[in-house]
Amino acid sequence: MSNSDIVTAMLNSWKLKDVDVVTRHFTDDAIYTNIPIEPANKGILEIRVFLTWFFGEIKSLEFITHRQVEGKDGTVMNERTDKLDFTGTPVDLPVMGVFEFRDGKICAWRDYFDMAKLNALNTAVSVPR
Repeated sequence: MSNSDIVTAMLNSWKLKDVDVVTRHFTDDAIYTNIPIEPANKGILEIRVFLTWFFGEIKSLEFITHRQVEGKDGTVMNERTDKLDFTGTPVDLPVMGVFEFRDGKICAWRDYFDMAKLNALNTAVSVPR
């Protein structure tokens, strides 16, 4: 399985809203960063806390990958639209994702997006720490 296939499988697994299924794609020391939101989720335990919160808050989600490339070093980059609904008002969020790998698992994931799209929802949703 290529690293690109792993990213596709991991993103598809979010539909299940199952923390165990999603996190099996990550190394124990992985770092998951939504660039406009600080701090990063460092380590599998923080990633699990984030996912538990996220799956509890989100009404619906869909990741639509438009382009995905894998570099010679195994890094995967994709351009996506994340369709998210936290409040009953769906938002289409353009995202650029970068995924790094070690031993067949994701060890770093950075998503770049404009936080203004989410802030426009005027919701009191806050990420746990």
